[in-house]
Formats: sequence, structure tokens, C-alpha cells
Amino acid sequence: MPVEEVARRYVEAFRAGRMDRAVTLTDPGLVRIAPAETGGERLELGGLPDIMANAERLTADLEIHTETVEGPFVGGDRFVVRFTFDQTHSPTGRRAEATKLSLYTVAGGAIVREEVSYFDPPTPPR
Repeated sequence: MPVEEVARRYVEAFRAGRMDRAVTLTDPGLVRIAPAETGGERLELGGLPDIMANAERLTADLEIHTETVEGPFVGGDRFVVRFTFDQTHSPTGRRAEATKLSLYTVAGGAIVREEVSYFDPPTPPR
């Protein structure tokens, strides 16, 4: 599947709230780098189970009210998606907007790498 098609389907899945569809477009060995989630270190998370566990850890104390997805912006074997979340940190009741950019690399018709940059750092879990 061409990069443009992977990117389009991935964004459509997120817009529809269908994480199950988005996951089908990723390689089982997907690598994710998100320094803001790991104290600034460029640690790689490898494999969907570890990546999903990290996502659950990061969102455990959050109530997500809305998610806006912009893109995809495709270039070569990569595409970028901008995610904006309207969320409340449950322990504090603080409501805020968080925005991140994810740069995805596609190979063999699947997403093999995600590099995440935050405009607004994630709220640290307690």
C-alpha cells in the first residue's frame, strides 16, 4: 500500500475514534520515540504491546473531551499528523489543551516508526 494510502487510512481511523483500525496499519515491530514521555531521553519503545501500555500509563489520569486530528502531511516515505487534545487531569481538575506532532515512517505498506514532539508536554502520571 502506498504511503499516501496508509496515511489517509490512519488519519481517518483516528478521526472516527477507531484505534482498532489505526493499529492494523502498523508493523508489529513498530518503534516509538517520544522524549517528553521519557524524561527527555530518546528511548525507543518497541512493539505494539509496550507502546499501548505506555499510552495507557500516560492517559490513566486524563479525561479526554475531544481530539482534533490534522493531516496527514505526506513527504516521501513519511507523513506527519498533528493531534490536539482537550483534556482534564483528573487528580487536579485542571483542564488544558495538549498538542503533539507525530512523524511516521512507512515501509512495506505499514507504519514502522513514530517520532513524537509535544508542543505541550504530557502531564506526568502520579
